[in-house]
Amino acid sequence: MDYKLISGDSHIDMTWMPGNVFLENAPAKYRDAVPRVVETDSGPHWHAEGKDLGVYGGLGFGFTKPTRGQSKHIDEMYDAGFYEGGPHPTTPELRYKDMQIDGIEAEVIYGILGVGLRFEDPRMTSVVYEIYNSWAADFCNSRPGTWAALACIPNHDPKVAAAEIRRAADLGLKGADFAVATAVKPIWHRDWDPFWEAAAECGIPISFHTTGPNVREPNDAEMEREYDLEYRMTKISLFQVCGAEYLASIIFSGACERYPGLKFVLGECGVTWLPHVLNRMDEEYEDRGEAMSSKLPKKPSEYWNRQGYTTYQHEIGVPEFLPMVGEDNVIWGSDYPHPDGIWPESQKWIEEDLAGVSAETRRKITRENAGRLYGLGG
Repeated sequence: MDYKLISGDSHIDMTWMPGNVFLENAPAKYRDAVPRVVETDSGPHWHAEGKDLGVYGGLGFGFTKPTRGQSKHIDEMYDAGFYEGGPHPTTPELRYKDMQIDGIEAEVIYGILGVGLRFEDPRMTSVVYEIYNSWAADFCNSRPGTWAALACIPNHDPKVAAAEIRRAADLGLKGADFAVATAVKPIWHRDWDPFWEAAAECGIPISFHTTGPNVREPNDAEMEREYDLEYRMTKISLFQVCGAEYLASIIFSGACERYPGLKFVLGECGVTWLPHVLNRMDEEYEDRGEAMSSKLPKKPSEYWNRQGYTTYQHEIGVPEFLPMVGEDNVIWGSDYPHPDGIWPESQKWIEEDLAGVSAETRRKITRENAGRLYGLGG
């Protein structure tokens, strides 16, 4: 299929998952602890390990109840009917209808990775991810060629991660998402080599989707009450800059040299900061060239050009920075259905952000780069 528009960064979040899918598929040992939806006095809530996680059908990445007036974009989502008729993100017919509203023909889908941060037992995290990955493969098969779901990969053990990426490839999943910020060891550690090796062998690109920086939080109830908005605005405004750490870590790890087939994606990390960081990496490499050359015979920017990608949704200045970042290395995405995404106005923002860009370059950013990386169409 010759797609006109592919979102390279869309989502299925834990809050929208079928309420019994983990309970019905978990081994007996974990059945009492895995996530499930429970009816409460305030409506259906997700529970796991005996704890209330929050509402079913929340805002997106977390479990917060959506209400009108929280933001202009949430109101737009209400107006477009997103919160009506059932769980749109996990109902194929409703999700496809939302895609048609936005003019999108195919999506790369990030999954429930964040929920693993809440589990005390890493083995249960693996169980939940395995169930999700199998479910996601079936979801994609419900409408072949429309969705490329990314496998959720455990980050507590490199061998477990490698095994799950091979299983994901057997399921037919086209990519994987890995929580680099909370991994048991930094990704520049050589213990992760079995994981990178498996990804390269399977042809599975690894995404490092930002979850925001660890900015200072209010440290008492009074401060939280009085300064919650200031804290949240600081965190969300800096959301994408975490990608700088992910980029430097994976390249200076030497994994791109040892496994030239490895592809990595900076999920929702944006574009315009990249030239500065790549330049800094190249300069530091040159300054320490003798020490680094045995691990990295190429400059960091060369590995980026050969093996790296970044996704963005709406960003001022993309056309000006493309020559420095690489038009083959940038992927557009709508971030559906997150409240900081741009659905259902993707067409508007694409037109505005890519004004003046050639038709060829625009095709690469809005469909061809994602299509090539994830095997979606021609």
